[in-house]
Amino acid sequence: MRSYDLARLLALAAMWSLQYLFMRVAVPALGAGLVAEMRALAAALFLLPAVMLMGYRVDLLAHPRTFFRLSLVNNVLPFACFAFAAASLPAGYLSLINGIVPLWTALFAAWLLNEPLGGRRIIGFALGLGGVALIVNLGPVVLDAQVVVAVLVGLLGAAFWGWGGVMIKQHTGEMPALALAAGSITYSALLLSPAWVQATTATWTVATTSAAIALGVVCSGIAYLAFFTLVRDIGPSRTLAVTFLIPVLGVLWGWLLLDEAVTVSMVVGGLMVVAALGLVLRR
Repeated sequence: MRSYDLARLLALAAMWSLQYLFMRVAVPALGAGLVAEMRALAAALFLLPAVMLMGYRVDLLAHPRTFFRLSLVNNVLPFACFAFAAASLPAGYLSLINGIVPLWTALFAAWLLNEPLGGRRIIGFALGLGGVALIVNLGPVVLDAQVVVAVLVGLLGAAFWGWGGVMIKQHTGEMPALALAAGSITYSALLLSPAWVQATTATWTVATTSAAIALGVVCSGIAYLAFFTLVRDIGPSRTLAVTFLIPVLGVLWGWLLLDEAVTVSMVVGGLMVVAALGLVLRR
């Protein structure tokens, strides 16, 4: 692998792991729905002109059904799910739940793309869910109904991202991948726009507003550029290996910057998630 590709992979892992730090700052003050909308809007305002400046044509009216379906599954629903979960769960928990995304991708790929699932991937999926359960049950956050609901909603968001990855593969033949990314995130901002009704009750500060904007520009805008070009240059399987780093970095950011506790059970659960990813991604 070229050093340029490795640098982009590491940058992508860092950007995606930071999203939960930004959510933990923004969601309690602004609300989950508004943060999801600001993420989509900031990403669209960055990505749409950036992709067009790169020479790609983004015709928002040419493929409305494709843009709508992809925006709903890959952006609107997972953005909303993880923003909701961020109101109750630490950034470390959220990043570890993110580690389940490739496991969901394997299940959806088996269903929609007829890719073989096999016993190894099924074991990996069960192991990954067990790791999340261990973290939630024995981690530093008190296990109550609110936490359980937040975890389930986070897992649902991970499932949508897994489905979204398969959907992207299904539609990349219709247009360039970056045009698909820019168009779908623009539709997402429009679909989430009713969340602006929360603006009057939100607590606006420089920190919370900056976190929400950074969530969109960095974790969805710039990250989409890196992700789609890596898929183009080194393939989806090698690019997907970046998910190994996200739980580790997410826990690290939460510990360093938000003073979140790290317990032995979180480490063990995280290792179970990584092991599960190894089973799913190994050919």
